[in-house]
Amino acid sequence: MAAADALVAAGRGADGEQILRQGVARPAGEIGTAVLGLVAEGRRREVTALLDAYVRVRAPEEAARSAEPGPGTLVPLLLAAARGVSDERHWDLVHALRVAGFSA
Repeated sequence: MAAADALVAAGRGADGEQILRQGVARPAGEIGTAVLGLVAEGRRREVTALLDAYVRVRAPEEAARSAEPGPGTLVPLLLAAARGVSDERHWDLVHALRVAGFSA
């Protein structure tokens, strides 16, 4: 996240967002924790960029596991990102969240 911050501060927001998108290879729990940190800092643009890429490339079951660090915050954010991808991705994530024990 520090590299993304530095790029944004240098006026290279697109490059900073690209680094965030590359972070989707991290384990599900780390993604959830990182998103919570970004939310706490009020960094909505970064949250949106990260979750958009995340729900596009990860299986719905894995995306659902990323809600574990903070379901109350993460479930709605994940669902919004999935809805932005497609109706099918949204419903796949709703199902995966329910199977994982989260209210969707």
